[in-house]
Amino acid sequence: MTDTHAHVVVVGAAAAGTATALNLRRAGHAGPITLVGDEPVLAYDRPPLSKGVLLGTQAIGEIGLATAEQLAENGITVLLGARATGLDPVGHRVLLDGGEELAYDTVVIATGASPRRLPALDGLDNVHAIRTDRDATRLAGALRPGRRLGVVGGGLIGLEVAASARKRGLEVTVVEPAELPLAERLTVPVSSWLMDLHRGHGVDLRLGRTVADTVTAGSSVAALALSDGAEIPVDEVLVAVGATPNTGWLESSGLELGNGVRCDEHQRAAEDVYVVGDVAEGYHPVYGRHLRMETRTNATEGPFHLARTLTGGAAPYAPVPFFWTDQYDAKVQAFGIARPGDEIEFVDGGSPEDERWIAVCRREGRLVAFVGRGAGKPLLTWRRALQNEFEMDLNKEVAVTP
Repeated sequence: MTDTHAHVVVVGAAAAGTATALNLRRAGHAGPITLVGDEPVLAYDRPPLSKGVLLGTQAIGEIGLATAEQLAENGITVLLGARATGLDPVGHRVLLDGGEELAYDTVVIATGASPRRLPALDGLDNVHAIRTDRDATRLAGALRPGRRLGVVGGGLIGLEVAASARKRGLEVTVVEPAELPLAERLTVPVSSWLMDLHRGHGVDLRLGRTVADTVTAGSSVAALALSDGAEIPVDEVLVAVGATPNTGWLESSGLELGNGVRCDEHQRAAEDVYVVGDVAEGYHPVYGRHLRMETRTNATEGPFHLARTLTGGAAPYAPVPFFWTDQYDAKVQAFGIARPGDEIEFVDGGSPEDERWIAVCRREGRLVAFVGRGAGKPLLTWRRALQNEFEMDLNKEVAVTP
């Protein structure tokens, strides 16, 4: 799209959608922009929900990403509490739950993802997920010292909440089917160190186990029955077993739906239809396959790149995958995609037990990823090196197996 006066409708008003709308204005788009969101509030930053908000060091009102005044100043029409129920790419219409239809010239899908549910725990009073500000507020109110929290899922969110809960004085048990959580994302030695960090802070890790059943007391969970026969008494339960992209409203649209909305290296899913953020399963030209990158940085870099595409840019979207996690006093940052079998070398520190280190991953002698803690400028140096590898691969049009 290069028509600077086209009407762009952005469906999804969280981080990725709001950033797309604002970046379009900054890139020179002069036409109308409509931002549609199903939540009743403007966009806010989600990473603090499992950390600062739960710890009480950040308030919901402090993590907003855009004000109503800022959006109005940029001429962006905002429809909050409006849920999209369908998309007609042929008629160029977005259907809303109130029966309203929004005509568009270009539509951007930014509807994100929702926490995956477990049927055995669904609908019980003391079971939580954490995705929205309301989720975080409800969970924070339940995290009182001395209470017992069961965390189902040992991924980033589950472990971050476990760390926050321990800091607040709760007894915490984490149940995770993998023997070594996050090993594929953080490497085996870093994941092993992270598990030891949690054990050192008193977290009871039940790895290689699943929740087989629940013991209920009325409409609440009293204990989690595990696959090894153990029962874990709980006062509250967090389910953190991943997220499902919000594509249900698109089932009759004719778009290709896989693990998200499939799109090409220019974030294009169909004529005049683009996708950004957690809901996008985009083709990554360096890795040579479709990826859904559910990271906060993808919700920043993707909108920035898409705005330039829609205003005349032609470069493919080929970001270096990046995420970070804050657990206790450790901030760990990961770049690229590591995999089992990579050669791992610790630089700027000898092991994960050091206060400062970088674990560099190479595959057949090539830099493919790295993970670091507290590394400052050296981390930036390695990021530039990995970005250079990406740019060389793009110029060669050679795919790297992720």
